[in-house]
Amino acid sequence: MERGKPPLLGTFLLPKVPPGDNARRYAALWRWLHDMRATHGFDAIAWERPVVPIRAGKTDALDELEFLITLAGICRLFAGEHHLPHTHIAWQDVKIALTGSKFAKKPDMIAAAMKIGWKPADDHQADAGGVGVAAMAILNPRSVPA
Repeated sequence: MERGKPPLLGTFLLPKVPPGDNARRYAALWRWLHDMRATHGFDAIAWERPVVPIRAGKTDALDELEFLITLAGICRLFAGEHHLPHTHIAWQDVKIALTGSKFAKKPDMIAAAMKIGWKPADDHQADAGGVGVAAMAILNPRSVPA
């Protein structure tokens, strides 16, 4: 993401694996991060901070939280390996960055992204752009006249 330009939006799907076999998914993220940096040469990395999933009866929330935290850890490890500035962004700050409200719903996020000229395919891509906007304010803030 560059200030003043629409972000490059897309979706990377981790491979489907049997329950408990997440090592291949972690390796896929690691390779994808390296490929994206080689292709696009980014200077920083940010991700949405994991939250406890609420899916009673559908999945084990603790296993899912461990999975999400590990994905974030891989991003942090990648940043360290490449000496990149990095941060995580809370979901509330993602919503505020695009809509001005931490109560924004998924359609609000897509509408806000489209209003500024982005073309998100779905709410995940709008959220990713919101992560970029919020991270830019932290990792590359505009200079403020004294």
